Amino acid sequence: MELDNKKAYPKVCHQILDELSERLPDYLHYHCLNHTIDVANVCNFYIDYYLLSDRVANLIRIAAVAHDYGYIFDPKEHEERSIIEVRPMLTEYSDKEIAVIDGLIRATKVPQKPRNLYEQILSDADLDYLGREDYPQLSQALYEEFLYFGVVENQTHWLDVQIRFLEGHQFHTDWAKNNRTENKHKVIDGLKAKVSASGRSSRKAS
Repeated sequence: MELDNKKAYPKVCHQILDELSERLPDYLHYHCLNHTIDVANVCNFYIDYYLLSDRVANLIRIAAVAHDYGYIFDPKEHEERSIIEVRPMLTEYSDKEIAVIDGLIRATKVPQKPRNLYEQILSDADLDYLGREDYPQLSQALYEEFLYFGVVENQTHWLDVQIRFLEGHQFHTDWAKNNRTENKHKVIDGLKAKVSASGRSSRKAS
């Protein structure tokens, strides 16, 4: 996957992306470099859509490429680890700007609780795929990752976890509400249909 509008990104973003490319473990099927670039590209769209200033855009772009940096070390509390590990790279930014970046990264932690439009943008960008046509491919990658970490035991457990997560999730920006919610509901219906089909198959087998 290619980074859109590459020249608009601050130098530190390219440094972070290079490190992610080199250091992210191979078993991260979902939280890989492509996911980070995908989130950054969605943020790039929102930056244009909401006509954000260059200063704000830079902070959002930094947070977008850095939000999963902590996965290099450990998936647990990776948002806070991302903040800690990226902070030494932000020597050109003020304490106030770094605080904004920290807040943006924390806004991706599930359950998401964004406090302003900028945090809403990163939150929605991080889970944009929930309402997209490529949900099946990306959710399969997340399923494989969850299996590796022991978060789910099998496909049946995974479907239950996904349905509960999707039903509890909500988009935050007006754009995502209007353009991603309908397809997300279709995804939920599709997952429930799989569960029903699986139940019918089990009853026939018995």
